Amino acid sequence: MQYPVAPSHPQKQDVPESHPERKTLPAVPPVPVYPGQSKQTTGPPVSHEGQREVANGAEPSGNKGSSKASKQPETSFREKMFDKGVIGALAKRDIEREEKGSKDKGKAFSFDTDEFKFLIYNRRLKERIEGIWVYPPEAAAKGIYGDLIIRFTIKKNGQLGAVELVRTSGHKDLDDAAIKALKDGAPYWPLPREWNLEGYTIEGHFIYTIYGYYIR
Repeated sequence: MQYPVAPSHPQKQDVPESHPERKTLPAVPPVPVYPGQSKQTTGPPVSHEGQREVANGAEPSGNKGSSKASKQPETSFREKMFDKGVIGALAKRDIEREEKGSKDKGKAFSFDTDEFKFLIYNRRLKERIEGIWVYPPEAAAKGIYGDLIIRFTIKKNGQLGAVELVRTSGHKDLDDAAIKALKDGAPYWPLPREWNLEGYTIEGHFIYTIYGYYIR
């Protein structure tokens, strides 16, 4: 008894490359390998643009935001060398000195001012004028006395500036004698540099009495 024989499958034959039914898979482009870099076999593709930025010494564009956030503000050379509190104190002292100097400009002081920095200068100035000042003989013989106020300015270099008779004694010879002594005593001493003044204005009170005469 003969059994039916199953039909045998036809053997697959190689299709020539030139045959129209031959199908080929698209070629996979090779992963580029840069100098100093090992060949990458796994993982996402490398951005060529990022590689160029790193090669040129620049920071990759993907990390620009994070680097800006972490970058600390640069400290100036002055802040490194000096403490801010010290700088502020020095600036405040200079401002106060300028303000005090501007207040003194145009202000008239008396010989009896209680400001310490003027005491020594005023004493020498007073002694200089009183040493030259002469009570008019005729007025002294007649018992004439009185007092007057003279405003005068000593310039920065010690020269005598403007002289003004603010209040008269009522006797011209007494007024003239006081003004003459003031002018004959010039030039005086230059103003101390720390005063920061171009001129030192004083209102001198010249007093004549039957017992003598003096300035205050």
